[in-house]
Order: sequence, then structure tokens, then C-alpha cells
Amino acid sequence: MLDSTFYLEFEITASERFNALQRLFFALKAEKDKILKSWDLAEKAEQYDPANEPNWIDFLDEKAIIWFNDHIDPDSAEGITFQKLWHLTEPENRGTDNMFVLPGNWDYESLIDSLFNGEYALIDLTCKSATQGELFYDPWAIPFGGTEALVELIESFGQTVTFDSWHEGPHRRDVAGWDYELARKLVAKGKGYVPDQNNKD
Repeated sequence: MLDSTFYLEFEITASERFNALQRLFFALKAEKDKILKSWDLAEKAEQYDPANEPNWIDFLDEKAIIWFNDHIDPDSAEGITFQKLWHLTEPENRGTDNMFVLPGNWDYESLIDSLFNGEYALIDLTCKSATQGELFYDPWAIPFGGTEALVELIESFGQTVTFDSWHEGPHRRDVAGWDYELARKLVAKGKGYVPDQNNKD
């Protein structure tokens, strides 16, 4: 593990929803702690059974449900085009600009999956003051998966992340650069995305 715990600071911009955010965070923490314990052979823990997980949708309020529904459906024509272009594109070209950054929010299932697979322990989510909250996590190593899922978790309940200790400043947000029309043309030609070369026929 790294020597220190990292944290996200956030403005409590929806105080009436803070308790719901805490409730989900601590349920996720308890579940992730079980997963981690099941990996520790020295503890001789019982095998972790994902079938016994809580029904995560029950932790969302109405506004969070709307938040997580604001994304491109992977089973839609656009979602399928995205997946096809992803597979056609060389790995070194997928992250060189924002073409593969989709508009909208994460879908809930992806968020839960990312939180459980991120290489960090969830530590605490608390009020620092009436208007400021903090989420603490403990990375095991570098890289650990980044803070994007943690930011999405906080902001899905109407709060606003203002400081990311991992970045030693504001959270670095990717700007969506997805171009569906261009993607459709490339997929139709069986071509992957190459930055700065896709306006050429």
C-alpha cells in the first residue's frame, strides 16, 4: 500500500441527499471489505459470493436514478457503434484524445463494477463542515484505477467535487469528444480511429 490515505473534497450542494450518499458509500465499503477479506488467504475467509450482494438500485433516490440513466445505452445503435469502433481502433489510439469520451454520465452497473475493481480500499465519507464533505480512500499501488468512479459516485447525489488530493488540485475532467457521425463512417469502412487523420477519405 501507499503511505497515505487520499481524499476527495466536495461541496455539499444538496444537503438533503447527503445521507443517501453516505448510506450507499458505507454499503459499498462493507461489500468491498468482504471481497478483500475473501482474497486474504491468511484470514481463511469464506469464499465471497456475489449472489449475496445487496440490490444496489435500492440505494438510489429518484434524482440519482435519473442521473445514471443519462448515458448512451450500450445496446442502442450508437452504443454498438462505439463498441465496434473501440475494437477496430489500435489500443494506443483509444486514449490519445477525447473521441472515446462519451457525453452524459456513467451507467450505474459500470460504476459499481469500477468501485469494486478499483485497487483501493474505501475508508470513510463524512462532513467536514455543514457545507463541505470528504471521501477517503486508500490506494494499494500505482496505478490504482483513478478517481473517476469516486467522483461520479459523489456527484450522482448532487454534490460537487472541488478538490482531488491525487491530482493535488481540482479533479481532472475529461471533455466528451465523441462524434457519432464520424464513428459510423469509420465502422462502415471497417477502420479504426486515428487522431488527426479521420477527416481524410
